[in-house]
Amino acid sequence: MKSLTLDQLKNLAGQTASPSISIFLPTHRAGQDTRQDPIRFKNLLRDAEKQFLDDGMGPRETSALLQPAEALLGDSHFWNHQYEGLAVFMTSEDFHSYRLPFRVEELLIIARSYYIKPVLPLFTNNGHYYILAISQDEVRLFEGTRHSVGQIELPHGVPGNQDEALRLDDQEKQLQMHTGSSPGGTGDGMFHGQGPGEEEQKVRIAQYLNLVDAGLKEIFLDQGPPLVLAGVDYLLPIYRKVSEYANIMQEGITGGPEHLRPEELQEQAWTIVEPYFRRETEIAVEQYQQFADTDKSTDTVEEIVAAAFNGRVDKLILSVEDQVWGSFDPDTGKVILDSEGRGKQDNLALLDFAAMKTLQNGGTVYALSRDEMPTDSSVAAVFRY
Repeated sequence: MKSLTLDQLKNLAGQTASPSISIFLPTHRAGQDTRQDPIRFKNLLRDAEKQFLDDGMGPRETSALLQPAEALLGDSHFWNHQYEGLAVFMTSEDFHSYRLPFRVEELLIIARSYYIKPVLPLFTNNGHYYILAISQDEVRLFEGTRHSVGQIELPHGVPGNQDEALRLDDQEKQLQMHTGSSPGGTGDGMFHGQGPGEEEQKVRIAQYLNLVDAGLKEIFLDQGPPLVLAGVDYLLPIYRKVSEYANIMQEGITGGPEHLRPEELQEQAWTIVEPYFRRETEIAVEQYQQFADTDKSTDTVEEIVAAAFNGRVDKLILSVEDQVWGSFDPDTGKVILDSEGRGKQDNLALLDFAAMKTLQNGGTVYALSRDEMPTDSSVAAVFRY
């Protein structure tokens, strides 16, 4: 089971089978509480089973639909290797489970498409970032939001420390340095004194950090989220030099990161990324307000859903507290709202649908609190054309 990526979310947006089941569960990394997680998950499956049987689905068909999720109940390895939250998406033809680096509300949604609102903090452009805590003895990667942080399991190719990296390097003899200049040309003043072997040590550190950066590429497929580096002051400029990641924050968390708890790293990282996110959000809101009362923006749900489907939405601003239910006909572009639509298998979560289509078509999504919205509507959009 992997963490959810933007590419995977886009694939989820492409499924069309109905009914679509979305389950969210707060989980635990360790301790006695891990025993309660599968029990609560089982209760949600029983709720889903009851809904299907009440709606006329046969027992055999219901059992087959839920079987992949039922199989998780006896998998102790699965439940002993969770993060703060769990998301499960399934149809009769599709099954996915993802660990989440933040807590989610316990929730079961059955509809015409997957319900993604709880995972949007991972993909909105105003709160999703990475923290790379690195020293010569340890590498840790975290995924943060405004209110939470979770550690990401490192891919197999990422060395755990400098000694391991250099053993791998000695074995492979294939290291390609990303930097166009010699490692000795970076970080003037990072090493003090003129003792023997300092240039060699600089090269070894650069090789180590280069291997770490190369190993993280499979996680850093989306180059958008800010990356905050945490480490002693002489390591950070070397990492910036060898890294290919596009959005490394200039300010970092300096000092030895080994003894900092994830929550301490998150608190310090948020002070670094919060001005960046605030400005990005301000620009989006300013654009919406600039184009208000023109055909370049709207806060009408029906218009936004159709525009998102057709790839017209450049920036989507939505309220994290709200949801709008209804139906959408892709042939006519017609949207019908249904104020009592939750729980109806033939209805769409329209804000989810708009967010998914916006992301799928290369747009940007901003999730704000209701009080922060630039309009009384639950959603606003700036169009490409």
